[in-house]
Amino acid sequence: MLVYSDSGAELRVYSLRLEHRKQGRNLDIEKTYDIPFPIEIVYAAWVSSDTVIAPATAMDIDPVVGGHYRLIMESPDYTGRNEGVFLAVTPNEHVRYTWEWNRDDEISEIDVTFSSTENGTGIKILHTGFQKQESADMHSSGWDSYMEGFAAFLAPTS
Repeated sequence: MLVYSDSGAELRVYSLRLEHRKQGRNLDIEKTYDIPFPIEIVYAAWVSSDTVIAPATAMDIDPVVGGHYRLIMESPDYTGRNEGVFLAVTPNEHVRYTWEWNRDDEISEIDVTFSSTENGTGIKILHTGFQKQESADMHSSGWDSYMEGFAAFLAPTS
């Protein structure tokens, strides 16, 4: 179990697994987190352009079906950009969107379900469509880093 604590916020990963389900060459990541914040705050932050978690430097999000998801990383040494399109949006419950990093032609899909828990909010992430083991592994550790930053971002609002 991963436990993160900062400014009174605690992130507990109750179910954390990298699941390699081969369907052709696809690899899937499934992770479940429980964070101590109300579902309305968690969902609003997830779909907000104001929620910028390092190493991202900017976000541009239009959380409606057909709307865009853009994550931008800029530094003197590197510029990266992720772009996606929202495929499903149910406020406070569920979002599904595509994910393509630097137009690398590996378009994956992220499915996020939000649920109320005794601790606050459960977040289940299913990230599918990877074509390379290395990419799946990098994204798996990336989700853990993102969720630690996300919990720290939310801490001042609770």
